[in-house]
Amino acid sequence: MIPVARVARPLRFVSSGALATGVHWLAMAALIGAGLAPAVATAGGGVAGAATNYPLQQRWTFGARPGLAALPGYLLTCGLGVLLNSTAFLLLHRGLALSVAPAQLVTTALVAVANYTLYKRCVFHDRSHPPG
Repeated sequence: MIPVARVARPLRFVSSGALATGVHWLAMAALIGAGLAPAVATAGGGVAGAATNYPLQQRWTFGARPGLAALPGYLLTCGLGVLLNSTAFLLLHRGLALSVAPAQLVTTALVAVANYTLYKRCVFHDRSHPPG
């Protein structure tokens, strides 16, 4: 049997990320509706999602101390995430001719795996809280 503590953090990450992803997708849809190209709109959506995600991941998922200490690492990770998001989306949407929704769905999964790894190892690594 898998201990609850071992799956709690990934479940909190997914829950927080789902909310932030919803913000990303809503912003992306609004930007596309306003006439922006999908590749530009997904980057804008990513910024909106990142702003939603920081406090959720910082406090709820990783239990890091409140404040801005983790913000520089988070912003660096977000920058890498935007680059990965845009690159993967362009490769899937333009390169493989996937429509917008499937291309963004696959892209979102790739970025989520990269973000979890970076958050855990580099950004929210406050050792004063037990893992979970």
